[in-house]
This record gives sequence, C-alpha cells and structure tokens, in this order.
Amino acid sequence: MSSSNNKPEKMVLIDKSSDDSDQHKSKLHDNKCFQGNLLLIVFVLDMADLFADWLLFRDVYTIKEGLVYGPPPETLTYALLTFSVVGTVTFTFEVVNLVKEVCHRRPWINPDLVSAICIWAEDIPQLVVSLRIMICREEAISYFQLVKAVVIMIGVIIRIIFCLVLYCNVESLLDIKKPSWDGCLKVTYRFLIMLGLLLVFCCSVALFFFTQFERKDDGGIQFTVPKSMFEGKYDEERYFQNVSMYLHHPLINFDDGSLPHRENVGWIRLISIYDVREKGEEIFKIDFDEETKTKMIIWQSNSNNTLQLKECYTIDRKAKSLTSVTNCDQDFIPEPKMSMVFKFVFEEKEIPTLIFGDIKFNCKVERNRVCLTPLITFVTRVSEYSPSVTQQHAIIHYYRTKSDVPQNSHLLKTGLGNEARFYRNDLDLIDIATVWKTGFGSCESTGSLAPHISTDLQVQCDV
Repeated sequence: MSSSNNKPEKMVLIDKSSDDSDQHKSKLHDNKCFQGNLLLIVFVLDMADLFADWLLFRDVYTIKEGLVYGPPPETLTYALLTFSVVGTVTFTFEVVNLVKEVCHRRPWINPDLVSAICIWAEDIPQLVVSLRIMICREEAISYFQLVKAVVIMIGVIIRIIFCLVLYCNVESLLDIKKPSWDGCLKVTYRFLIMLGLLLVFCCSVALFFFTQFERKDDGGIQFTVPKSMFEGKYDEERYFQNVSMYLHHPLINFDDGSLPHRENVGWIRLISIYDVREKGEEIFKIDFDEETKTKMIIWQSNSNNTLQLKECYTIDRKAKSLTSVTNCDQDFIPEPKMSMVFKFVFEEKEIPTLIFGDIKFNCKVERNRVCLTPLITFVTRVSEYSPSVTQQHAIIHYYRTKSDVPQNSHLLKTGLGNEARFYRNDLDLIDIATVWKTGFGSCESTGSLAPHISTDLQVQCDV
C-alpha cells in the first residue's frame, strides 16, 4: 500500500544470497508480480462478496408469503438494497483506486483508508442484516450448502492472512514507526482494517452456526448432518405434523353472539395440509337444510378427485348439541338445501420464493341449484371476527390438533353414543402461530396463518 506522499512501500524479499541489509531494499511497487497478485486477490474477493450481496438481496426480495415463511420486514429488505448499492460503489472505487496505485503510483485516496471504509460501511452492516435474517430462517442442508458456508469463512481467513503478511513485514513495520502524522494515520487505518476483518470473521462464523446447526424441541443444539449432495431437505414434520385447516362459520356458532376471542369458538376440521400437498387439489363440501339448518352432510374429494360422503349430523340448536348419523346418504337432507363448496389448491414450493409452497382456496354457495359468490367475508384470525349481522365473517385458520385429540373425523365424537361436538380452540387445538417458530432464534412466523383466498380459482357447485 502507498504512503501519504504516494511513495511505494517496500516488500520483504527472502534471498539466501544476500545479507539482511539487502533483503528490504526493493519496493513493493517495483515488484509487478506482487502488485498483480494483490490486484487479483482484491478483485476476486470483492467480486465474490459483491455477488453474494446481490444474490442475497434477490432471494429476500422475491420471497412471497406462504406456508411457514414469508418476506422479512421491509426495513431489512431496504437495508440489504442500500448496502448492496454501497458495496457496488465501494467495490468499483477500490479496484480503480488500486489500479491507479499499481500502474501510476498515484491513487486518489490511500488504499488502506478505502479498505477500512469498505469493511465498516458495507461488509459489517451487510453481515449484521444477514445475521438478523438468517437467525429467523431455515436452510435445507446439503453437502453443497455446507461447502459454501465453509468457503465463505475460508475467504475471510485469506483476507486476514493477506493483510497480516502485507502489514507485518519488516518494511511496513519500519515505515509506521516513523514519528510522523503519516505513520499515525497508517496505524489507525490498519487497526480499523484488522478489527473490521475480525468482526467479519466472527459474523461469518455466526452465519455458519445458524445455517448448519438447529435447535431441538428440548432446547438443545445439534449439528444438521447433510443427507444429499445438492438438494437439501427441510424439516417439514415439525411444521405440518397434525396441522389442518379449520373453519368457523356463523351457521355453527352456538355461542349466542359471544365474541370468539373468548376461546370458545366451534370449528370444523376441513383438510390436513399433508392431504392438499399430496393431492395438489382438494374439494370440501358442507350441505345444510335451508330452512332449519338442523341437518348437515360433510363431503370430501377422494383420490380420484370425486366427492365422497364422509359424515352426517343432526344439530339441536336449542340444546347446542350434535348427533352423528350413520348409514346416511345424500337424501338425508330434503330440499330446499344450501351448500358451501370449498376448493383448495396447493402451489408448489419454489426455493427461495416459497420454501414450503402455499395453499389457495375459493368458496361458492349453492342455493336453489344456483352457484353464488358468498356474501360472507373470510378472515384468518379469531381476533378479526365480527359478530355483526350486516357484515358477517367466517374464519379459516391453520391449527395443530393436540396429540391426545383424534383426527379421524371432521367433528369430534365424544364417545357417548353418537354424540359429537365441534372442535374447540381452547380444548383441542394449538394455534399455528405458536407452532410455527422459525429458525435458530425461534422467531414468529412471517408466513400465512391460513390459506390465501383466490377468486380466480374456478369452483363448480354441481360436483
């Protein structure tokens, strides 16, 4: 690196044929091979760093809200963009400035100062933002992913070793010992560079830790062993085991207008996430008698995607009770009757946009054999529910069924004869917001807590 008067620095040359006084006479600028290697190393390392910055920004910017994961806060996305732009500017200036020093021995700014600015204004902030994102996300671990994480750390180690060789040779040490303002500046710049590189290394180790280790359910930490060369696998069971879509509708509201956030909401279990993912498309239908709404039939599509009658119930609204009816058929409900038809479609996963994919749905209501768009509004949280008569709400939400609660039917059989009841979120279910804790930091899920409604999905009522 150059001094303040743009004089070239000396390089240590080991020559067994010369004495110690001759070993440090040549200048670093006079050694074109050294200067070329210096320029090449800076260019390759900075180019790789710049490429990684923009690749990370692209991945974060394209993330969509889906199962479990969604986009991070906008402030983090804009921070990544800002530091990527800063990194591009500083990279360009650093390379051009170094070329001027190598070729003309007249850089615009002391290269050490430029390196310190690059590290503290771009590298460290970018890594801090990356750490904030990675601590709340999960990586599909493969051998390729493991090698990539190791290579990043090796790149930082190479930069540290290179700076140690450059700054700790005899010529450089003698130069900074001179009692001058120039010597003080050099010490300051190089101290900031080495301190910054050590922080970069620590951040790189932390990134490696967050991507290669996982926190177990009991709070312990374990290394994630790669199981494939390139395509890593995500731990889907921890997110989707016993998780289904549940429906609360005013037609099944036995609470006399009481607010659902009192944890006494009744739910019908629709379809498990696993079923929709495996089949790609599911149809769910609920029939009621139009006048009294005391009879209900539940239908679900089978493996051939045709509707199959699953369960029948009679509803005593005064006693707030349900009874399961066996051996019923479609004539169990007389005309006139009404139907709610749901169509669920799985959107395939696309890494990194949709890590686990997404589920979309649409609903139609059939009355008097006419297929209509429901007037009711679907919401995804109990807190969004409104008991207003003028603006009725239905809720669809992901819940995990508790381990001791059976899931072999869409309503719960109480075990007392044919009596049944709706699932209750205070007794039988675990809110998915509690289940979906993501990343090493067990962060709140940024994904959707319910399937997304899509009016573009075509739903046929006469299925």
